[in-house]
Amino acid sequence: MRINNLFFIGLVIFIYFSGCAQRKNFEPKQVDGSVIFNHFLKSELEWTSRSGAMLKNGEVITQNGKTLLRLKNKAKIVNETNEFYIIAKDCQHIEIINKNTQETKKFDIPACLVAANIRDNFLAFVLRDNSYGIIDIMEKKSVFNDKGASIIAVNSLIANPVFLDTNVVFPMLDGQLVVTSLKDMKVQRVVIVNSDQFFSNVIFLQSQDSKILTATQKKVMTLADGKTFSYEANIKDVKFYQGHYYVLTLEGKIVELDTTMRVLNEVELPFALLSGIVIAEDKLFTMERQGYLIELDLKDFSYKTYFLQNILGKVLGNGIVFYDNKRIYYDKYYLDFSRDWKK
Repeated sequence: MRINNLFFIGLVIFIYFSGCAQRKNFEPKQVDGSVIFNHFLKSELEWTSRSGAMLKNGEVITQNGKTLLRLKNKAKIVNETNEFYIIAKDCQHIEIINKNTQETKKFDIPACLVAANIRDNFLAFVLRDNSYGIIDIMEKKSVFNDKGASIIAVNSLIANPVFLDTNVVFPMLDGQLVVTSLKDMKVQRVVIVNSDQFFSNVIFLQSQDSKILTATQKKVMTLADGKTFSYEANIKDVKFYQGHYYVLTLEGKIVELDTTMRVLNEVELPFALLSGIVIAEDKLFTMERQGYLIELDLKDFSYKTYFLQNILGKVLGNGIVFYDNKRIYYDKYYLDFSRDWKK
């Protein structure tokens, strides 16, 4: 028995060090300077979603930046609209806070809230068990409920529902889009974006004109005028900007696509671990998790690489990353690309 145990331990050690020996790191061809995370947060990032982040002291950041909102008792920000904050109060309630009046309302739910959006009187939501529904927030009652297929594991970038003219599109955790009418509260259409058993949830969902723009970890898709266009890759993140998709892949590629999935530009950074996408003044910024900042010029897809350190001069580790429309946050620091970020 002791020999077998020693053999097993030796095998584990061999596999571990073999994996480490084979792992390669991103090595930039040229380094164009150094950048320091030159702004402090009052506390470290504790939790992030597609739409918001929370600090350990309860402060909240949304896509518009830092807010005056502070949450307690493990409550989490799920989404922000022009009028409301949508909060996962616990796994039994949704709380909405009117940003102007500070009035709050709570609604009962049977599982943990993971995605939500509000338009007019309708609160559309998706729960952790892949059930979904619509609540009339004025009448304080449920007007639609349904449930998707069982899921095992999901990506943390969970998209929120999107409202169209007379419909709402639910981004499901099993990789489907469910289009539901707001007039008769009936499902109008189901679109399968991805059907893998693990991590197939919709990580990105927007609408533009009559188009639905969406993505999972394996596919970017446009639905327009009854046609479907798709692009397959190992996707880390997606952003839509001025009519184009910008995609980060697990292999270190940054890809520009039009809405018909035609590849317009592409740059490959071998072995780069890219995190976050901020676009400012026709420049795309993304972090390389081993200690670099990539600045990509969207006009010609040329790029610069900078050493990236925190304000104490330390290189990056495995801290939590969040980005909004102007900033990339890491641990308790951030870069603001609307300011002189190279200082």
